Amino acid sequence: MVGITSFGAYIPRLRLDRMSIFQSMGWFAPAVVMVAQGERSMCNWDEDSLTMAVAAARDCLIGVDRSQIDGLYLASTTLPFADRQNAGIVATALNLGSAILTADFTASQKAGTGALIIALDAVKGGDRHQVLVAAADRRETKTAYFYEMWFGDGAAALCVGDEHVIAEFLGSHSVSYDFVDHYRAAGNKYDTMWEERWTRDEGYAKIIPEAVNGLMDKLGITMDDVDQLVFPCFFKAEHRKIAEMLGAGKGKLADNLHDVCGETGTAHSLLMLAKALETAKPGDRILVAGFGQGCNALYFKVTKNILDLKERNSVKGCLENKKTIDNYPKFLTFRNLIQTEMGIRAEAPARTAMTALWRKRQMLLGLVGGRCEACGTAQFPKMDICVNPGCGALRTQQDYEFADVTATIKTFTADLLAVSVDPPHCYGMIQFDGGGRFMADFTDCAMEDLEVGLPMRMVFRKRSQNQEGGFVNYFWKATPAPGARERMNRIHFDGQVAVVTGAGGGLGRAYALALAGRGARVVVNDFGGTRDGAGSGDRSPADRVVDEIRRMGGEAVANYDNVATVEGGGNIVRSALDAFGSLDILVNNAGILRDKSFTKMEPDAWDAVMAVHLDGAYHVTRPAFAVMKEKGYGRIVMTTSAAGLYGNFGQTSYAAAKMALVGLMNTLKLEGSKYDVRVNTVAPLAASRLTEDILPPDMFQKMKPELVAPLVVYLCSDRCSETGTIFNTGMGYVNRAAVMTGPGAAIGDLAHPPTPEQIHENWDRINAMENAKPFPDLTSALMDLMTPAP
Repeated sequence: MVGITSFGAYIPRLRLDRMSIFQSMGWFAPAVVMVAQGERSMCNWDEDSLTMAVAAARDCLIGVDRSQIDGLYLASTTLPFADRQNAGIVATALNLGSAILTADFTASQKAGTGALIIALDAVKGGDRHQVLVAAADRRETKTAYFYEMWFGDGAAALCVGDEHVIAEFLGSHSVSYDFVDHYRAAGNKYDTMWEERWTRDEGYAKIIPEAVNGLMDKLGITMDDVDQLVFPCFFKAEHRKIAEMLGAGKGKLADNLHDVCGETGTAHSLLMLAKALETAKPGDRILVAGFGQGCNALYFKVTKNILDLKERNSVKGCLENKKTIDNYPKFLTFRNLIQTEMGIRAEAPARTAMTALWRKRQMLLGLVGGRCEACGTAQFPKMDICVNPGCGALRTQQDYEFADVTATIKTFTADLLAVSVDPPHCYGMIQFDGGGRFMADFTDCAMEDLEVGLPMRMVFRKRSQNQEGGFVNYFWKATPAPGARERMNRIHFDGQVAVVTGAGGGLGRAYALALAGRGARVVVNDFGGTRDGAGSGDRSPADRVVDEIRRMGGEAVANYDNVATVEGGGNIVRSALDAFGSLDILVNNAGILRDKSFTKMEPDAWDAVMAVHLDGAYHVTRPAFAVMKEKGYGRIVMTTSAAGLYGNFGQTSYAAAKMALVGLMNTLKLEGSKYDVRVNTVAPLAASRLTEDILPPDMFQKMKPELVAPLVVYLCSDRCSETGTIFNTGMGYVNRAAVMTGPGAAIGDLAHPPTPEQIHENWDRINAMENAKPFPDLTSALMDLMTPAP
């Protein structure tokens, strides 16, 4: 079986809002507003077709044995060198070795699919077993024209072979015409365009159907045998009409990507094919066509091997990792379409010594350093002596590829004096995982994106260009890994242990799942009693939550003890120590309800509520606090209620217990302060078994526990420096609640005590809460009372 074995894609991170072109040039060409919707991809100043091809190929080669690649075909109409094989540069950057066939395909937009057909035929004929096909284009247009809007920059890559095929090749058909819808003469920078209707009506609308129908006739298939139809056409309406002409309904036609990146030239058919393969299922049949001075049509059937393909960035990842700009002059500057004064610092000679480039080609183009055979230390560049001071072995360095090794920033700077097309010039020292470091230029980032410790990945880019000779110097730069800053700033609990009481359902379950989802090992406590605390306990609620955590890859153990007893509280904490050896987080969530109006509240009902809410928090917190105090770190969350803070008819016992927990917090915050034990309290408004028949049904449905969990997770984290604070939260809303003291009024003194009449006369001042303030402790409150403001 012969076919596609892997795929990859690259779309530059930068996107230009098309409307910015109209806003800058609409005065000159108002008609461009018709196509000014969406955004087009744009290369950074240090990117070109060759660097994009390397990026797409690296994505394609994930999980592929590079030593088995015996051919590399590169397709582009915008290659940087006319007489230096560009595919050879890509092969060197990918460290593919020298025993392979490399070739450049150019001079037509269908060169990408042409290279793919030739690669498939080579494998089918047995001459090759694994060929890498890459296509990329960075086409230039004159300003203020439709094509500036329609075009985009990008690349795609496919591996074709005869083993581990993910999409079987079933046949192709080609038609070739000298149909000139545009041309670019040798030595010219821009395409010369013919009238758009000519391209649409005589080109796309006739040539693509001819090739596709020719393929279907050749293979004896119809459009019923096609699940996805893939072909480029930047006229969106015409794109749909051609599909309808061929009998393909809307569900079969692949999106032309106009709104999100524009048409990427020779790469576009392969880029659309890569996007189709991202979501393809075994058995799906894909027909892809490439247009340009004729048309190539190919037919594939997806195999079950696609299910085993390793995760890659591809089109989806590129589209997500984007930065949209509306700075049209920056776009023009990056493409050297306007001449900017770079200063005398830019006048340094950029001539490249070909001899040095040849001798150091692996280091410069392949980012190959060394690794000591004696001690395993990696270093860049490769040298005769090991840099490990404890080793110092001579001539033990073996080649070590750094291009796919992740790194982190050790130091960085943003230099406004250094020469840069996109100032300031950002660079710094990066440390590779597993050893090795060097001073790297940074790209695709701004100063505010950088941070010490930020994960970085290496990308192949232009470093400089000799304007006189046109020679481009390529090297590797560092860029923030996609989502790295978000992951770095993400609150996590790796290595930490949490106890959540009453975690068998409702809020407690939501807390336990959220903490476990961020790396905490969780003790899921639930006695399993009824809502009023009756019953002898049921283990299934806690067990179900533990199973949920384990299914999502987390660690958890169940505990069934009752918080209402001293022994139960101690056992809960002991479960954490026995299972995980430590305790960092405690969420006191367990609770029951026995609502009655005050005169009907029997002592047993009162005591039962107090035993779970107030005594239960004491029973668990006391041993937990001792562990946290000993280790010098801890986070404790109490659970109060709006009923306690503000009162609620018929909930005297519940309200009293919940407000008592605020008092417990107020003192624990003081006792835990110097040990970095933070204690806070939440008043959640959420749907649970305790509130099911209290809240109106429509409101109950809106109060998901998951909307409360984020605040609790934050209060449990080392990012939270707050302590002794109360928060209301529910339905996505969070605010602070506090015991506040008003400014009051000074009435009388020791010699002249105030009379009740004077109290009455000054009642408005006494009762006023304007400029009220909270106090951190009793001493502060007393001092304020003893020394009132005049």
